[in-house]
Amino acid sequence: MSELICQIVDLSKKYKDTVALEKVNINIKKGEIYGLIGENGAGKTTLIKIIAQLIKPTEGNIKLFGQTSENELCRLQKKIGYTIENPALYIDMTARQNLEVMCIEKGIPGTRDIDRVLAMVNLKDIDKKKVKSFSLGMKQRLALAMALLNEPEILILDEPLNGLDPIGIVELRSLLKKLNTEKNITIILSSHILSELHKLATRYVIMHQGRIVEE
Repeated sequence: MSELICQIVDLSKKYKDTVALEKVNINIKKGEIYGLIGENGAGKTTLIKIIAQLIKPTEGNIKLFGQTSENELCRLQKKIGYTIENPALYIDMTARQNLEVMCIEKGIPGTRDIDRVLAMVNLKDIDKKKVKSFSLGMKQRLALAMALLNEPEILILDEPLNGLDPIGIVELRSLLKKLNTEKNITIILSSHILSELHKLATRYVIMHQGRIVEE
C-alpha cells in the first residue's frame, strides 16, 4: 500500500458569505500524480493553497507527513514546492538571478541547487538571458525550477499548461513524468486541458462548487 503523505478531513473554507470549500475529504498517496478537474470557482486553487500552507482552513483538519500541529505543518512547508496562480518573476533579471533571490528567501546556501534545477528544466544554457525575453514556456520552466529548489516531496502546480504551445506542453509533460518516476515526487496539478491530464495523472479529483464530486 502506498504511503499516505497528506490526509484532508472535512475541510471547509469560507470567505465572508462565500463558501470556497465544503466538507472536502481526500487522501494523497506518495508517488501519485493527482489531476484536479473542475470549472472556475470549483475550489481547486483554494484546496491547493491550503495543502501548500499558504492559507488556513475555516474548519476541518489536514495531516501532512503524519503531522497535524500548526508548528509541524509550518515546518513541513519546506517539503512542498508550488507554483500557484501567477508566479512572481523579476523580468529584468536572468533566470539565475531569479533563483538566487529565491535561495535567499528560502535560506538555501550556495549555488549548487541553482545549477541543479536549471539543468533539470533545460534552462542552463540560457541562464544569462533576461526573463523579459523568455517565451511563456520558458517562464513556466523557470517557475518550476523555483518550486524545485528545496527538493520537495510534493509538487503543486496550478494550471501549468495554460498558454503553452504544443511543443511546450510536450516538454513540460515529459519533465513532470521524469520528476515523478525518477525522484518519486508526488505531483498535484490542476488543468482545464483534460486530454493532457489523461496523459499525466494517475488519479483524478473532480470538484464542483467547493465539493469533491468523485475521486
